[in-house]
Amino acid sequence: MQFKGMPYTTLTLRHDVAKRLRAAKEAHESYSEVLTRLLDNQPAKTVGEWMESLAPLEGHKLFTPEERERLKQDQRNPRDSRGRRKGHAAA
Repeated sequence: MQFKGMPYTTLTLRHDVAKRLRAAKEAHESYSEVLTRLLDNQPAKTVGEWMESLAPLEGHKLFTPEERERLKQDQRNPRDSRGRRKGHAAA
């Protein structure tokens, strides 16, 4: 479907990629919406990105204040967190 007045780009895809894109598409979605959904749903590459992604959940009681502070501390001192995880796993 083309929308009047909206810029667009034509993409060339391998057949196997186009098949995967069609399989990911919901009935109500345009291909632009599918690509946006798939691209926006990428895992965080760093702990900092992950922490930023949690910002909209602030105040929803996902983490206690103590847990959130520990996550921040682990981000600042990743070597300290490795030893704590090993100790925690053994307990």
